Amino acid sequence: MTDEQSPARTRLLQVLGTMKTFEPEGDYYALTLGANRRGRPFWGAQTHWVGFSERNPRWEVRAASLVNPAGVAEAWSVMGRDWVAVHDEASLALYLRLGGNALVAKQVAEDHLADVIAPSECMHDGSIEVGGFGYLGTEHLPDDAVERRAPSKKLWMQVIKRDGFRCVVCGRRPSDYTDIELHVHHLVPWRMAGPTAEENLVTLCSTCHKGLAPDYEPTLRELARLPGPASGLDMDNSEFDEEVARYREFAQELVSRARGAEGAPQDTQS
Repeated sequence: MTDEQSPARTRLLQVLGTMKTFEPEGDYYALTLGANRRGRPFWGAQTHWVGFSERNPRWEVRAASLVNPAGVAEAWSVMGRDWVAVHDEASLALYLRLGGNALVAKQVAEDHLADVIAPSECMHDGSIEVGGFGYLGTEHLPDDAVERRAPSKKLWMQVIKRDGFRCVVCGRRPSDYTDIELHVHHLVPWRMAGPTAEENLVTLCSTCHKGLAPDYEPTLRELARLPGPASGLDMDNSEFDEEVARYREFAQELVSRARGAEGAPQDTQS
């Protein structure tokens, strides 16, 4: 280890040491940072109700809540989920490399994660038929996803093409079986306020589609690699662990790209 590396390592260990402690009476948000099945990063938070969505009265507007840090830390530990505490920019930078659960100090969140803790439109995640245990953000969805039940021809083709022109359950394709008719199915049904959006639509053959009883099966998310939970309760932490692992791969790739850009030769002009 070089002389230059030693102070940096010492500083790193100091920051890591502070990330397992919190102020018992401090103000914290409980946040989660992971990546979905498509490898796209997402934020999660313990939230409270602010109001109903203007676009869909069955959707909500929710904002991140200040929590009891001791209670949340204990709950995460009992569930077998690791966590860190973020008190400053140094610990925030490390957390953005690690992902997972974090108690983020109120001031740090307000200064650097204002969009994460702000009120935003969302829907029940549909992990169970009566709604779900969590929420999925909907602000990025177009109005058409709320107003139109049947997908447009363009959206229909987008979903069919995404799923490889096959049923995600049985894997059959019209090109292999002449009796196959492909349907596009709402994963969270329209009756449960599911949007007509690519991330909530999945390709099924007519046989598998008719066999859904009721018209709701969250495990289809896993088959089609769609965002959101595939089961009601993640009792073994398998989905959580996968989300964190995917996020760390995403973060590592960003770091590698940045280092590659720094080391790339620069064009000069004479």
